[in-house]
Amino acid sequence: MKRAVLFGAIFLFAAQQAMAVYVIILRNGARVVAKDKYQVKGPNALFVTKIGTYTSIPLSQVDVTATEKANSQGLGDAQLLAWVDAKKVEPTPTPTPPITELGHLQEGIATKVGEAALPTPTPGITFRETRYHDPQVDEAFQQGLESYHLYLYRTSQGTKPNYLFIEISVNGQPETLKALMAVAETYELLAKKAPDRLPERVELQMLNEAGKEAGVFRLSAADAAELATGKVTPENFYVQHVIF
Repeated sequence: MKRAVLFGAIFLFAAQQAMAVYVIILRNGARVVAKDKYQVKGPNALFVTKIGTYTSIPLSQVDVTATEKANSQGLGDAQLLAWVDAKKVEPTPTPTPPITELGHLQEGIATKVGEAALPTPTPGITFRETRYHDPQVDEAFQQGLESYHLYLYRTSQGTKPNYLFIEISVNGQPETLKALMAVAETYELLAKKAPDRLPERVELQMLNEAGKEAGVFRLSAADAAELATGKVTPENFYVQHVIF
């Protein structure tokens, strides 16, 4: 089923995800979701996280301008994206136009193509200071994670310019599997709606509460399609694709 888009701005995922929360954006690009605006106590920003944990971070780590801008839109922990139908976009010499509209995941057929679809271990899969070259694709994956209530993450360029890297902090097996689903579903949506903007690979590093690796992956669009369309369970997908 397809839902008609009547306006030029929509949410990547359901609007009900926007709750009464306050999003704190850090200078390293990470996002922390609090129940309300932080309070400044000396050099620290104090707040209660969305799950009720009282915590603090150095105020110097907070991107105050970006934080105020994000919360002024009144969207909670969702973000407004100006998706437009690619067919209605006139050719222009300006930088890359927005991605075509993204809707709910639909059934489709996508299979691996030879050995190119298989992940290959690389020791360099880690966070970099260089941002991924397409900020809207980057933002789409961020919204995919947040639709699954995964907020402790950061993104960057991967081991190659057209590889997107995502680092996610997970708490146990349920969140690990949720993270895989979030990435796979977003990747599949982009493959259908904006194949020309698709990352060649998504490199994923999961960290547990102790900061130890809980799984490293290098996924192709074909890999993601298997999980997103239900051809494989998240548990089996983890076993098949993890490359510690």
